[in-house]
Amino acid sequence: MPTWNYTAVHLTGIARVHLEPEWLRQAVSELTQVHEGGRAMPWWVTDAPDDYVEAQLRAIVGIELSVERVEAKAKLSQNRSEADRAGVIDGLRGEAEPDASAIADAMAALDSG
Repeated sequence: MPTWNYTAVHLTGIARVHLEPEWLRQAVSELTQVHEGGRAMPWWVTDAPDDYVEAQLRAIVGIELSVERVEAKAKLSQNRSEADRAGVIDGLRGEAEPDASAIADAMAALDSG
């Protein structure tokens, strides 16, 4: 019978909703820098017309979480034999889904650690 391997992290804390345009612009600008900054030709929020950015910001609800507790769990075939884990890793590496490769990498890290 197949079983699913996974990792999960649960964060508990106080959530705050932000609708202020300045806060949202800063958050979107920081996220853009993180995801675009390493590209050869990064895109920046300031590249878009101001009226377009303002309209987009009105459609965003910002959520800020002050984390008070972190709980993590990994079910990565730890209860299986080395041969079974190796087979699962090989099978996952043959999948087209990027998530499958991430799980294979996590399983391999457990085996090498």
